[in-house]
Amino acid sequence: MGLNLAKINQQKQRQRIKTPSAFKRLLRLTILLVSVVAIIGSVTFYGQHSQWRTGHTLAKMEKRLPKAIKPVRAENIHQQANKLHITPDYSGGGGLADKPTMLKLAQSNQPEILRGHVAVPSFNISEPLYEGTSDHVLAVGVGINEPETTIGKGRLPIFGHNMGDYDAIWPYQPTKFSALQNMTANSILGHSIYVFDGQTVFEYRATNYVSGLPVAQLNAALDVPYNGQSEVQLIACLEDAAFWQEVKASHYTNFHADKRIVLTGTLISQQSFSSLDAKLKEQLQ
Repeated sequence: MGLNLAKINQQKQRQRIKTPSAFKRLLRLTILLVSVVAIIGSVTFYGQHSQWRTGHTLAKMEKRLPKAIKPVRAENIHQQANKLHITPDYSGGGGLADKPTMLKLAQSNQPEILRGHVAVPSFNISEPLYEGTSDHVLAVGVGINEPETTIGKGRLPIFGHNMGDYDAIWPYQPTKFSALQNMTANSILGHSIYVFDGQTVFEYRATNYVSGLPVAQLNAALDVPYNGQSEVQLIACLEDAAFWQEVKASHYTNFHADKRIVLTGTLISQQSFSSLDAKLKEQLQ
């Protein structure tokens, strides 16, 4: 009798080891449900995030632009403008009133003067570069804000939109010049900025980074004639807490910003396109 009782106790003990307790089953079920809800929530968040979706859509439109178009050099801008029946517009740079307008502009067949491409590989920036900074130019790429500037000589100010997707999470990523807001002096200074004019690739080294520069101060600096060392400036809006407060107050219809991010690079070398590695070639065309 005692031996049988011992066996029964051993069987019960093994059953307790093999069979999870009610608490453990509930815990596993809870973890599973939380995981499912988190995945669904994340997918929904990604799909409904206005800034991320807009930037992603514009980036796909840019990739569909014909690559057969050759960049125009400064001395041929007037000739190309007459050929296309357009007048370069340098009035942009302050943000569009709404993003549906930007998408509509990007879908139009309005011609622009392509000047080349700009890339900052360390922050995955790669954009077609046009003459001027009109709303249309800034919808299809980034633009040179100083008339008839020769790439590789003097100061080259390039304006691009901060699309508000600087905080994007995979499968999205920052588009246009949004990544400027992710930079700090420590993370970008010393890194390379490349500008390709269709014939030569100019490499600039990042030497200065300013975030929060008032528009009036930037405009005053750009109005001063420049005779210094060849440099490039990548310029975008700063979307800080004050900016988003104004955007929300306008019910997401006014994206005008009054402060800028400016990344400056000094020219250090120039080389032929054929001498580049495959990855950099892809970012500059």
